[in-house]
Amino acid sequence: MPSRIDFRPSLDLACQLTGMRVALVGEITDAHWRAVQSVDRAGLGISNGMVLDINKTFCKDVKAQQCPVWFADAHAHPDFQHSPVPGLYGFRSYISVPITLADGSIFGTLCTLDPLPRPVDESHVAALTMLARLVAAQIDAVHSHDADAELIDGLKRDGTSRDVLLAESQHNNAELLRVGKEREEFIAVLAHDLRNPVQAIRAGADLLSLGTLSVAQQKVLEHINASTDRIAELIDVTLDFARGRLGTGIALKLEDWSDLSGVLAVACREAMRAYPQRRCELDLQLPPVFRCDGARLCQLLANLVINAAVHGTAGEPIRVTGRSEGDGLRIEVANAGVIPQAQLAALFEPFSRPQEKRLDSGLGLGLYIASQIAKAHGGTLSVASASDSGTVLTLRL
Repeated sequence: MPSRIDFRPSLDLACQLTGMRVALVGEITDAHWRAVQSVDRAGLGISNGMVLDINKTFCKDVKAQQCPVWFADAHAHPDFQHSPVPGLYGFRSYISVPITLADGSIFGTLCTLDPLPRPVDESHVAALTMLARLVAAQIDAVHSHDADAELIDGLKRDGTSRDVLLAESQHNNAELLRVGKEREEFIAVLAHDLRNPVQAIRAGADLLSLGTLSVAQQKVLEHINASTDRIAELIDVTLDFARGRLGTGIALKLEDWSDLSGVLAVACREAMRAYPQRRCELDLQLPPVFRCDGARLCQLLANLVINAAVHGTAGEPIRVTGRSEGDGLRIEVANAGVIPQAQLAALFEPFSRPQEKRLDSGLGLGLYIASQIAKAHGGTLSVASASDSGTVLTLRL
């Protein structure tokens, strides 16, 4: 039954929350652990349907104790450094939390792991535990749907009235709404729990900056501020991803913008500051007044420009053009690079970067979030790529 559920969004988010490259939803029986669905970006050879002896996993302990098992580095952990399990499967960092269903039973575990040591603390475990609640809600919803379908079939065979069938259908819809509410609650709690410690770090850094600092201390403080900004950026990107895949989509603040061309031009220049070796040519002649979320469109266009700067042909300019089109607008970002046809279909999917780029910095969510911003505006984001014309990403609103 759970094999019918697409756990991929939850697994992708689990990797982003923990910094690990492998995530799994596993089902536990008395004798075995079975991988219902998995994401393996570390090349450990983990696949869907893989079955392990339950006695050769930590998930047996998770189920028995109904609490998480986790460590940042098995080699340095006093309780796990002598265990054969990490070496058996090739991982050093690990988190496993129980998936507890509505009836109190343990379905299995939600796990993340990595062959390298990764920073792990209680906040990572808490975030994964919340995500496991969402996974459990998905499984409960399918259980409920299957039970309702079986009951309805039986009622039909017995000649039960249409009103009773309608009542059963409404019950099933209510269960789906409950799962949706769980998703929204997860996003809200995630935002709250991750942003608060970031604000505390920023406040502490501001206090330290008021004192007299040596050159070395000033460099440390600058590093703290830069790291905090990066964490805040990752939180925002992760939340946008969660809203797009788990929630109701990216929220917009629609207003009438009277200088959208100028605002988007500034966004492009800011995005290109990190790529001084690349040239960006701007030709934006957009409607004099346009109703949209200008901040989100700046984010969208910056993501497209950064993608062109990273993946386009060095030495060739990036061209950004914008024009009115009927009652809307069209913006194109062109570069001389070529995207293989096999990658075009998944270009706007999360984490769709080529295999050779898997370990690059960043989350690989820029184009996905850009497409979600376009979708939230009721628009489209498309791509065309050929050897004679390069790559053109086109936004139409």
